[in-house]
Amino acid sequence: MKEIRDGIYLIDSEAFGHKNLIASYLIKGRASYALIDPGFPSSAKTVMEKLKEKGISPKEIDYLILTHFHIDHSGGVGAFIRENPDIRILVHKRSAYYVKNFAKIVGGARMVFRAELIKQFGEAYPVPAENVHPLVDADEIDLGDRVLKIIHTPGHSPDNICILDWKECALFTGDLSCLQYPDLNRVYIPAGSPPLFELNDEQVSLRMLENIDADEILTPHFGPAGVTIKEFIDRSLSAIEDTREKIKDMFRQQLEFQHMIERLRADIIRASGRAEEDIPEFLRDIYLREMLKTGLMGFLAYMLEYAPYPRGFTVETEEQTVNREHRAFSFY
Repeated sequence: MKEIRDGIYLIDSEAFGHKNLIASYLIKGRASYALIDPGFPSSAKTVMEKLKEKGISPKEIDYLILTHFHIDHSGGVGAFIRENPDIRILVHKRSAYYVKNFAKIVGGARMVFRAELIKQFGEAYPVPAENVHPLVDADEIDLGDRVLKIIHTPGHSPDNICILDWKECALFTGDLSCLQYPDLNRVYIPAGSPPLFELNDEQVSLRMLENIDADEILTPHFGPAGVTIKEFIDRSLSAIEDTREKIKDMFRQQLEFQHMIERLRADIIRASGRAEEDIPEFLRDIYLREMLKTGLMGFLAYMLEYAPYPRGFTVETEEQTVNREHRAFSFY
């Protein structure tokens, strides 16, 4: 557990027992604690142990904020509720339904992840509806001496939010950001996800951040970006467009899905400037392929319009949007 800025701590959730893959963040206010994204169900114990090492009990956490509902971010929610029945789960209103019906999140993730990783998910406990509090854009969370502002940034998923800590000018991006693993020299890897990935929304959300006053960019995959907000946006947009063009080219070459993954993987390893043997085996051979598979499925769902609804034909009301998304079977 490392202090990044005053009162902001990075907690490596050690996904599947490996470091530098998924980060949780603790924000310490004068009146309250907030924890952002507890990780996979199996990561909850690790996150709690690291909190306890700093003298913080799970019972002291007032808010558990989810940047979005995917299982690698939300999976540990139920375990925290078992330790602290009064904890408030804050999530964008578009995914509050799924968090209250957590089996849908688990079921969707099982459709995407490979069997050997599904076995390591851990037990995802149910989430009582009364613990879930929906958020909307521009909501603020007062921790006493600091205020967190919610910024709705759809794209990776319809519910993705960024969180701005006014006091420290720190922006928590959720998966609006590209994946940037330290062991891959922070090559920007777009984080697509099927079937609700909306590339246009992702680009609009990223450009919207140009107006945000942020000195520190904190990503879940993994850690501080170490760049200015402008460079973060430019690199992310460039990586998204580059990936789309590569996929189009691979289609023209009639490559099969698995061959596309291997082509993208080789490009990323080459861009990292590191020899394959110098990259941790789990990241290199399993997790990177898994993330690229998920990302490619998201891009294909968008590019081929394989989605539970057509785009661009009708303008629907907010109520229709919520009802439609509840009916749709949501993958990871």
